[in-house]
Amino acid sequence: MVINPQTLFFFDFSLVMLMVILSYLSKRLGEALKIKPYYRILYLTSATIVLAAALDIIAETVQNSTISLISITLRFASSAIAFLICLIYWKWLFAEFLKN
Repeated sequence: MVINPQTLFFFDFSLVMLMVILSYLSKRLGEALKIKPYYRILYLTSATIVLAAALDIIAETVQNSTISLISITLRFASSAIAFLICLIYWKWLFAEFLKN
């Protein structure tokens, strides 16, 4: 399966922006609820997505499939970690949604 680099860049950019917005909102919510500053990990996951995008550019020039596999793995790992961090801050939404 071949992934279009322009499409992947669009998704990477969208994901980084989403993580930055969620980290800001989680920071504010964490301050109100007195939760440890786990939101900082979201900045790290954003940087990992940027690193994966840079690896894709390198993989295009070198024609190395191992680098592409590493970049996809980085995307998956950072997205999974970001999801778990967001659950820490936003799990109360599920309880509110399920009450109704």
